[in-house]
Amino acid sequence: MPLPSFRDVAGSVGLNFVHTHGARGQYYYPETFGAGAAWLDYDADGWLDLYLVNGGDITTDGTHNPGNELWRNFGADGEAGFVDVTSATGASDTGYGMGVAVADIEADGDPDIFVTNVGANSLLLQSSGHFSNMAVKAGLDSPQWGTGSAFFDADLDGDLDLAVVNYVVFRIEDEGVCRRGSVRTYCHPQRYAPAKDLLYRNDSTTDQPSMTDITEDAGFTALGRGLGLAAQDVDLDGDTDLYVANDGTANFLYRNDTLRGGAIQMEEMGLQAGVHFNLDGRAEAGMGVDFGDIDGDSWPDLVVTNFSRESNRLYQHSGDGLIYSDLTTSVGLAQPSFLPLGFGVALLDIDADGDLDLAVANGHVLDRAAEVDRAGSYEQPDQLFIHEAGKFVDISQQLGDAFSKPRVSRTLLPGDYDNDGDEDLLITSSGEAPRLMRNELQTEQWLTLHLQSATAGNRHGFGSRITVTTDQQTRHLQLQGGGSYLASRPPQLHVGLGASATAQVRIDWVGGGSDEWSLSPGRHLLRQQNGGR
Repeated sequence: MPLPSFRDVAGSVGLNFVHTHGARGQYYYPETFGAGAAWLDYDADGWLDLYLVNGGDITTDGTHNPGNELWRNFGADGEAGFVDVTSATGASDTGYGMGVAVADIEADGDPDIFVTNVGANSLLLQSSGHFSNMAVKAGLDSPQWGTGSAFFDADLDGDLDLAVVNYVVFRIEDEGVCRRGSVRTYCHPQRYAPAKDLLYRNDSTTDQPSMTDITEDAGFTALGRGLGLAAQDVDLDGDTDLYVANDGTANFLYRNDTLRGGAIQMEEMGLQAGVHFNLDGRAEAGMGVDFGDIDGDSWPDLVVTNFSRESNRLYQHSGDGLIYSDLTTSVGLAQPSFLPLGFGVALLDIDADGDLDLAVANGHVLDRAAEVDRAGSYEQPDQLFIHEAGKFVDISQQLGDAFSKPRVSRTLLPGDYDNDGDEDLLITSSGEAPRLMRNELQTEQWLTLHLQSATAGNRHGFGSRITVTTDQQTRHLQLQGGGSYLASRPPQLHVGLGASATAQVRIDWVGGGSDEWSLSPGRHLLRQQNGGR
């Protein structure tokens, strides 16, 4: 397959958003971490819209912060482009924003937006194209420093529950002056106590959003400095498990032990599974996380981005329940990811050849990194690794400014914004404008699957497993929430087919039942659930 090529089209398609971190030399810790983004089709026209999370002035109540923005994709009107519809839809939130997750909480057919903040989180509930913040009414206004979040059906009762990862206990009145040597910069995370994560059960009705905090009762209680969160059925037992990437403390893998419709129970199994630590038995500074079956054995493998001088980790599933092995060195990731500081990450088939490649957004957290670490810098190039014969090959320098120009990158979010069949990349930067990297690969060897479950509370079928079989290989995918860093991927699945002319697609729906179709490439397909439950 030819190498992919990318072009930053953010300006030409009308995206003029600029992230505000509010830094003015006082080095308040949250200033260096944002910001998140989400792809969603809020107006149900078949084109991906974009929600961008903003920061502001961390020292104020947020009243005068610039606020988050919702950008409508008007591709359905005849040309690809975006227009700011924040004011018209009421979708702004002026908290000091971090991450975002999207789901239809009360099963009325409209996607809602959950935003994590430094301070009270927000729930932007949609009704016919207009959003209202219902976090207090729904019980989701936790005042902690929220980061990653993901919707998933924890108890298989047909509606979507919510996991929220929190970072550290932060109080602006407790901030002190921190230095690395003689250089003043942001403090080390160990200065701050870790914050408790949260798990909510969805008890909403179409008339009343209601999320019940079940953190303690469910056993979602391991304590770390959480940043990344991804959902996946790791042991292929039919329910969704959770992985949390922590900063400087052991990572967590929660096995879902819930009986269908019963009380939600999660058991932390990271040590037993081999993903608590790296191969040397050390906890690392985890940022972003993603799952994907890189070796075609049906079991989900795991990638975690880490701090500079730690290397990003690739954990391969052994095919035995919850057991993983650290294969970072053997797949070629140890050396090229050693010096960069990774944040957003995605396993995706960027060149449509049928296997999973790897994209990583890089950027330091210390604005004066070049002064305290001669091998480091605040702005860093992003990276794209092509999967070849079991190895990940860094082709970033062959792609021009798209990946080689240094930036302070944070979220990396795949999504086919122009509906041409390949996955484009949205990359946010702290204190800067986002980039919309248009994938200019010319191929028709793809399928894009949009699922429609029979369950109104989980209409997109989060938790469903998809098997795509061609004459060359078999691909295994799951439609899940979370992943990357502070991000929400679109509720659809992109599959590259290589040179194959046809594909057999099987969907094992979350909660039971399956359907199969024989499909030809180059198509966007809405697949409704027909199989019994």
